[in-house]
Amino acid sequence: MSSIQLECHDIWKKFGGFEALRGVDMDVRKGEILGLIGPNGAGKSTLLNLINGVYSPTKGKILFDSHDTTGKKPHEICRLGIARVFQIPRPFYEMSCMDNVITAIVFNSDADPIKAEKRALELLEFVGMRYPERKPDEITLQDKRRVELARALACEPKLLLVDEYMAGLNPSEIQEAVELLKKVNRELGITLVWVEHVMPAIMGLAERVVVLDHGIKIAEGKPEEVARVKKVIEAYLGSDTAVEA
Repeated sequence: MSSIQLECHDIWKKFGGFEALRGVDMDVRKGEILGLIGPNGAGKSTLLNLINGVYSPTKGKILFDSHDTTGKKPHEICRLGIARVFQIPRPFYEMSCMDNVITAIVFNSDADPIKAEKRALELLEFVGMRYPERKPDEITLQDKRRVELARALACEPKLLLVDEYMAGLNPSEIQEAVELLKKVNRELGITLVWVEHVMPAIMGLAERVVVLDHGIKIAEGKPEEVARVKKVIEAYLGSDTAVEA
């Protein structure tokens, strides 16, 4: 069995009187693809924000490679090996796609400009971005997502947090995106924690799934097992029909 890479112990997060997360425990194994699902407002993005340091937990502890990262800043956590791909791409619009990736490389390393440019081209080629010279407002949403992923990979992560990578994509683009995430995991050996609402995609690729509802973990296991759990069907699917794996 793979070793545990990320540990979330008894995680609580309150915003005033609202409890976004209530005692969530979650372990992530090195090299796996873990799906994190649940209805809107379940606490999924809040949990990602706690893992990469946007928020600090009200209570609980987060460990990454046995290091306590609880309450550390995002740039500190990034340099430990956790990067994130956001649902809404956040490029520097005044820069080319190439320069966006170069900036990420320089921020995270001591690479000189020539090495940084070479590495940026390699990453953009890896994610399938064919227009490195264009600016982000000149490319499609799918290509913006590719640039966002390349910027995250520029940080040389061991673990990648992926937040609704399929949102807004058409069926053929979703299939390409699934293959790209699989490539990141299998060719680069990067662990993925993936929040997604496109169920066929996440249920077909994730090795394990954790389900949140109203800030509580209600199920965990293989996709085909989780899809048959009554609480999941009631809370997330809203019918008696299980998700097709």
